[in-house]
Amino acid sequence: MEKKIIKWAVVGLGKISKRMTRVIQSAEGCVVEACVSSSKERAIAYGKKFNIPHCLTYDELAQNPSLVDAVYISTHMNYHAEPAIKFLNQKLPVLVEKTFAITLKEAQSMVDAAKENDTLLMEAMWTRFQPANIKLMEVLNSGEVGKILSTKASFEVGLGHTRRSRVFKREVGGGSLLDVGVYPTNYTHMLLGMPEKVEASGKTRNGVDICCDAIFTYSDGAVAKIRCSHEPFTLKEYYKIECENATIIVPSFFDARKFRVKYKDGKSKLYKGYGRRGKPDGFIWEILHFSDLVRDGIKESPVMTHQVTLDVVDLIEKQMNLLGVGY
Repeated sequence: MEKKIIKWAVVGLGKISKRMTRVIQSAEGCVVEACVSSSKERAIAYGKKFNIPHCLTYDELAQNPSLVDAVYISTHMNYHAEPAIKFLNQKLPVLVEKTFAITLKEAQSMVDAAKENDTLLMEAMWTRFQPANIKLMEVLNSGEVGKILSTKASFEVGLGHTRRSRVFKREVGGGSLLDVGVYPTNYTHMLLGMPEKVEASGKTRNGVDICCDAIFTYSDGAVAKIRCSHEPFTLKEYYKIECENATIIVPSFFDARKFRVKYKDGKSKLYKGYGRRGKPDGFIWEILHFSDLVRDGIKESPVMTHQVTLDVVDLIEKQMNLLGVGY
C-alpha cells in the first residue's frame, strides 16, 4: 500500500521556512500545498518562487483546514503560540519551530490546546532526530561507557549577525538563549533530564541576553556546563560528555554527523557516516517522523513529547530570569 501523501502548509515565510520548504518538497510522501503569511502579497510571491498552489493568509487557512494535513510554523518566536492555537483549534497537526515558546506559560497554552483538540503538536527540535544522536544514545544506554559524570557544551555564533539582526531584538523574541542556547539546553536534557539546580550568568543588551554561561547540577552528582553566545566573531559548536569509562566528543552536535568515543584504556572509536556532502539535509528526519505520526493518527511524538518541550522551555526561562531578561 502506498503511503498517504502529507500535504503541508508552511506558516511564516522567512529564512528558515525556505530551507524547510525545500526539504519537505524533497521528502518522500510529502508536498508543500500552501504557504501562509499575514501578507497576501508576500504569500503569493513565495508561492511563485516555490511552486506552491495555495497562497493564503492565516485566516484563510483556518477557514479551509481541509486543504492540508500538517502545518509548520516558523514565525518569530514571540508569535508561535497564537497561530499554533488557531490551527490546533481547527484540528490541524502543528509542528512548531524551536524555540517552542518564549515563556513556559505560553508553551503550556499550546500544549493545552493540542490536548483539548486531541490534535498532534510537536516542537521542531531536529537535533533529537539525527541518526548520529540516536546512535549516541544507544552507546550511552548500552552501559559500555558507564554513568555520565559531567558534560560541557558551547554554541557560540557571533558571525553573520549585524546589530540590527532579529537575535538582538526583544520585540521578536531575541537573545542567544532562545536562538542557540536552546540546543545545548535541549541536548543536556536529552542526556540527563531535569536538573536539581540551575545557575546562570552572562551579558545583556537592550533587554536580551548576548551570552549565557549556565551550570546544571543533578541529584546524582552530575554537572553540566553550557555556554551560548552571539558575541562578535565567535564560532564554537561542540558537546563533550565525560563518562566513567570514556569521553565522548560530538562536533556540531545540533546537526551531528559523527562522534568519537575515547575510552579510558586508550582505545578510540569514531562513529561516522551519518550524512553531509550530498547526504540528506538534517531537517529531513523530523519531517519524516512528524509525517508518519500524522499518517498513523498519533497525537504526541514519543521522541519530542510535550513534557520534553515544557521542560526545555522551563530551563530556558530559568536561565533568562537569572540574567534579568525574562519575558
